[in-house]
Amino acid sequence: MKPKKRFNRRPGRSDRPDRVGHSDRPGRPERHVHRGPSHRAEPPASEPDRPRNAETRWVGGIEPVATALARRPYDCREVWIEHELKHPAIGQIVRQAKDLNIALQYMSRPELDRAVKGGKHQGIAVRMAYDPAATFKEWLDGLEEEAKKGMVVVALDQIQDPHNLGAISRSALQMGARCVVTPERRSSPVTQAVIQASAGAVLKIPVHRVVNLAQTLAHCKEKGFWIYGADAAGRDSWSVLLNTPCVLVVGSEGYGMRPLVRASCDELLRVPQVEHGVGSLNASCAATALLYEVARQKARPGV
Repeated sequence: MKPKKRFNRRPGRSDRPDRVGHSDRPGRPERHVHRGPSHRAEPPASEPDRPRNAETRWVGGIEPVATALARRPYDCREVWIEHELKHPAIGQIVRQAKDLNIALQYMSRPELDRAVKGGKHQGIAVRMAYDPAATFKEWLDGLEEEAKKGMVVVALDQIQDPHNLGAISRSALQMGARCVVTPERRSSPVTQAVIQASAGAVLKIPVHRVVNLAQTLAHCKEKGFWIYGADAAGRDSWSVLLNTPCVLVVGSEGYGMRPLVRASCDELLRVPQVEHGVGSLNASCAATALLYEVARQKARPGV
């Protein structure tokens, strides 16, 4: 009877010899990397330090990348640029990244496609840190009474279309709103599509995700905010005196606000429309019209 053949245990990762510089296999082609000194751009005194466990995401597109470097340089980790990309704005972005000591890498288009998960990137993307633990309640509780004067917050009840979230965020920023609030469940997260649809606005206006929107609105009331909901059965926004600070609530694309969220509103508003129209406005269009009305009333003398 032949003795059984014994096999040695395959060495684990910690047991294997260091193969760096000893492998006969050709290595991968080196990427052209620019790295500045070891120190990075520091956050301004008014901004808290990012936690070490902050998550990162890729943001693509020439305008969004330029906005990120200008507005949030301390969150930028590295910039990828497509090889031999020709665009007038690329030179400025490269100089800005080098001045901020942010790593630059020149990559192929497929690698950029994978980084932004198939989104549009125009040959450039930046990897950014963000803090998922930052909460709307903490921010709200920290507001002083003087800071609340004239403040507008936009709350979205289960807006699932990323293009609507992007368009509403863009209008909120343009009309002077302070932030956007969305529930964690059945709502679009901030993705590359949202960034593109907002033309980079979501990089300038905070988008908070909360567990329970109805409870969040109740807490806003406790802090002195008026709650206005967009609803086709409400009063014409032109005939309502809109008080601030306030929260403007916009419901989902097909069903509007949920009952508990609707019941949390102090007043329901509608955008006046002609009788021969084609039904209600799109969620982003209605939000824009109502935000404009809030801004218009705030700008009136004595209001």
